[in-house]
Amino acid sequence: MDFFNKISETLASAGKDASQKAKDLSGVAKLKLDIRSKKDYVQRMYAEIGRQYYEDHKDDMEGCYEEMELIKEALEVIEDMKKELQSLKGEKTCPRCGESVGEDDAYCKSCGAKMEDDEIIVDAVTKDAPEEETEEIKVEIKAEVKETAEEVRED
Repeated sequence: MDFFNKISETLASAGKDASQKAKDLSGVAKLKLDIRSKKDYVQRMYAEIGRQYYEDHKDDMEGCYEEMELIKEALEVIEDMKKELQSLKGEKTCPRCGESVGEDDAYCKSCGAKMEDDEIIVDAVTKDAPEEETEEIKVEIKAEVKETAEEVRED
């Protein structure tokens, strides 16, 4: 009988050891995963700080960081590509909310703003104006068109 008791004690002890080792291994794996997750979070925060710093200083720190100029150029290229993509898709940008709408749409599907071609109005009015007055007229007309559009929206 002693023999069977010793075997059962040995098996119970081995089972406890194996169970503890499994818990330790799962704890190690969980901690490694948590560490990796926190490192990824820190990297995203670094990137966000960099983005915010760039936005805050993009105009007043010319020449300080070459990377800031590269970012500025890349953003301009992205905007040009977006415009080209919209053109290829037959779309334009809503001046009110910035969403894409069809070139022939009368109203924005997102915010409901009326799509007006300000440039046609401006070009028609400034066609015969002296060149030095053209820019001032364009600014005034665009302001009037925006005011009128806001009044229409309020009604």
